[in-house]
Amino acid sequence: MRDARIYVPNVQLREHRLRHNLTLEEVAEALIALAWERFAVRVGVNAGMVGKWERGEKRPSRFYQRLFVLLYGVPGERLGFRPAVPSDQEADDMLVQPGAGQGVSWPFLPQSTAHGPADFSVPSSMPRHVDREAVGRLGTILSEYAKIDNLLGPAHLLALTSLHLSFISELLTVASGEGRAELLTVGARYAEFTGWLQQDAGDPQAAAYWSDRALGWAQATGNDLMVSYVLMRKSNQASSLGDAPRTLGLARAALRGQDRLSPRARALALRQEARGHALSGDPTGCARALDAARDQAAAPEDHGEGDRTLTGYCTPAFIEMEAADCAMLLGQPDQAVVTFEHGLATLPGQYQRDRAVNLARLAVAYAASREPERACAVAQEAAAIVSSTWSARAVAELRRLPELLSAWQDSSPVVGLEATLAALP
Repeated sequence: MRDARIYVPNVQLREHRLRHNLTLEEVAEALIALAWERFAVRVGVNAGMVGKWERGEKRPSRFYQRLFVLLYGVPGERLGFRPAVPSDQEADDMLVQPGAGQGVSWPFLPQSTAHGPADFSVPSSMPRHVDREAVGRLGTILSEYAKIDNLLGPAHLLALTSLHLSFISELLTVASGEGRAELLTVGARYAEFTGWLQQDAGDPQAAAYWSDRALGWAQATGNDLMVSYVLMRKSNQASSLGDAPRTLGLARAALRGQDRLSPRARALALRQEARGHALSGDPTGCARALDAARDQAAAPEDHGEGDRTLTGYCTPAFIEMEAADCAMLLGQPDQAVVTFEHGLATLPGQYQRDRAVNLARLAVAYAASREPERACAVAQEAAAIVSSTWSARAVAELRRLPELLSAWQDSSPVVGLEATLAALP
């Protein structure tokens, strides 16, 4: 009679999963998303495989080990994997160093659980099944949060969305069938929205984490619109870091299968393609993408409430202001001033935070055009809105002004503006 085989559990691998408050299924979904996004490889990992790796019944291949390195943001040896040969170790080091390696700017998970759902507790007694009406109401709540974000900015919502995501993660452990698919879709929306809030609050690492979580959940449900939208958001995160190749690559990925997307979803991805061209110094490619985005944003086609909730802010005025920012990236401040003014004149009133961001950008354009008084006046208007709709993006633009206005630093408008900026958080 053969002796039963003795397995040595990979305690470190399991501890990292528990530290980040992830289920086996969520880890599998994240690995699938990472394999596709980082390496364009489709993998078939599932919760059972992850469990076997943690129990020591199987050993992940080098490819999966590298996915785990990306997922947890630590070297392989800290995940219980055997020491790598020098070439493999060099690859692991590149994956976990922020900013190193093409297309890998941040670890997949934040180093602190402050960005994840683990900071909040959910009831110890969970329901044994998930009511589909409850899932729908979670989506309705998120739609209201999006309206609040437009009016008040991200600071007031981050704690709330994190609490909801913690609750959704718990519900996924008991959900099944169509209710589970709907819950994954709502979870993807919450994760994407939280990623956006983190980006607007000035935390790119947390933004990347939640966007990656959203992408995994969206891919698990085969939701083409949501997958495209999250890829567009990740492209926007890359453009905010000045990464032109990644901006373009993710924007083009968002446009794959665009016949299944709504016009506004296509417009959002096209404006990101335009940003990528602008960052690359390609005015022709930028103009071509912006023209296509304008056409799509103006299209009357309606794809229903879900699309309106996700992409409804993509109006012709929104695209105009994106075009103005592209002009700034291309070193055309005079053109940017004209375009910003036109876009702001038609921006719907509920988008107060976006108004502050674009007023701040307009102030920078005026400063670059050597119009200090107009720059200061517009900046003061932006700062007044920022005081109630705080946005790291708007503040970052405003803080560019003292250097741009240094030639007029003794003038009354500039002195007054510097005092205003000093009072900003």
